[in-house]
Parts: sequence; structure tokens; C-alpha cells
Amino acid sequence: MSLAGQSAVVFGGCGGMGMAIGQHLLRQGVKKLCIVDVVELTDSNLSCLKESGRDALILCKICDISNRAALKQLLERDISEALGSIDILVNSAGIVESEVPDKLIGVNLTGVINSCLIALNLMSRAKGGKGGVIVNVASTAGLEPIPFLPTYCASKHGLIGFTRSLGVEPVYSETGVKFIIICPGGTRTRMFENCRSLSIEIEVLQTMFREFKHPYAPQSPDVVGACIVQAIVEGDNGSTWICNDGKIEIHSYPSSRFL
Repeated sequence: MSLAGQSAVVFGGCGGMGMAIGQHLLRQGVKKLCIVDVVELTDSNLSCLKESGRDALILCKICDISNRAALKQLLERDISEALGSIDILVNSAGIVESEVPDKLIGVNLTGVINSCLIALNLMSRAKGGKGGVIVNVASTAGLEPIPFLPTYCASKHGLIGFTRSLGVEPVYSETGVKFIIICPGGTRTRMFENCRSLSIEIEVLQTMFREFKHPYAPQSPDVVGACIVQAIVEGDNGSTWICNDGKIEIHSYPSSRFL
């Protein structure tokens, strides 16, 4: 699949990872890019994006992905009118810690599910769309448990299960939309850097977190951006890509035992 001339939407695009994703998409020829986040895109970040795609249309929209009504209006009206169509959707919005589990689940899981389903209706060939690719950024925490981040792990395990369930041949045959999962390891982002303490009141988990956090050297978000572009161009429907420690690989799951 070529990205030249495509229209893309990136949720969570103002942080380090989202910026890297946007830059890599533009370098591969995306001509219309909409960055969506809960904060405005800074002038310096906008300039960086323009350097990556000098002739591209670059927009920034503010939206809380956990607000379904606002999300629906944004995708169905604002973005559709501005871009004409959505060829690529990347859901990279996320938070790693919250005192209120509902908030974390609302952003990392429910919000992304709503984003996918609303966009799928717009992109589906069965409903007049052109098809395309939906990329959900999960985490290696969605593949293995991290005891001191149980709610975060739950959200990412759920996102992987949701994406794999839609990334099957019958869905693709009807809609023309491919689903792909990206699982980064620890990455140098605003989300990672802002996670300085845990709300969970279990001392042994607090200790595990402190011992993990301080010597840990996260990877550059540029690796994630490169992984997403490679997965869009080369990846099979339903595939899971891991980018960890600066390395990219395709993850294999065991055969289904229950269906």
C-alpha cells in the first residue's frame, strides 16, 4: 500500500509519539493530515510537521476522545468536510495512570473503540467509503502484565482483543478496512514522563514502580512512527507489531483453543 496522496487522522498527535507518527506519515506522501488532541498544537510542532510535508494540508483539532458525542461530531462532520475522506486512522491517544479507573478506561479503551466504530462507518466500502487502514496503538503492557499498572494493562489488553476481533477476513471483505495493532515498549513521551507516582495503595507495587522507573531508558518515539508506517505499508490485516528497545518485529499468537 502506498501512502502517497492519502488522508490521515492521528489521535493523541500533540505528544512526542503523535508528532513522530505525523512526521513519518507526511514523509511517506500523506497529503492531508489532521492531528487531534486535548491541547492545541504548538507553533513549533506545526512547523516541524510542515517541514515533513511542505505541500500537505495539516490541521489540528481539539477533542477529548472519551467524549463520544464530541468525537462523533468531529469525525462525521468536521474532519470529513475538511479532508473529504479518511484513508488512515491512527489512535495513539492514551494515559498511563489515573486515580479514577473509569477515566483511564474511557480514554485508552472506550474512546478508541468509539473512534474505530465511527470511522469504520465512514471508511467502509459497504457504506460508500473507500476502505483504508485503522491502526490502534496499544502497548507491550497489552501482551504481558505489569503488576504496578493493572488498569493500564487492562485497557491495553482490551484494545488488543477488540482490534484483533475486527482484523479478520470477513470484516475486511465487507469494509475494505484493515486493522493493525502497534505495541510499543517504554517510549519517551509526555505520558511516560508525567507518570511520576501511582494512585494504587499497595506498597509493594509502589516499590516495584520506583525500581522500574529510575534506571529505565525509554526508546525514541521516532521508532514508533517508523513502525506504524511500515505496518501500514506491509502489514497483514489483524497483525500485531512490537517496537521495543528500538527494534521492530511482528508478534505471533498461539492458535485459538476455544473458537
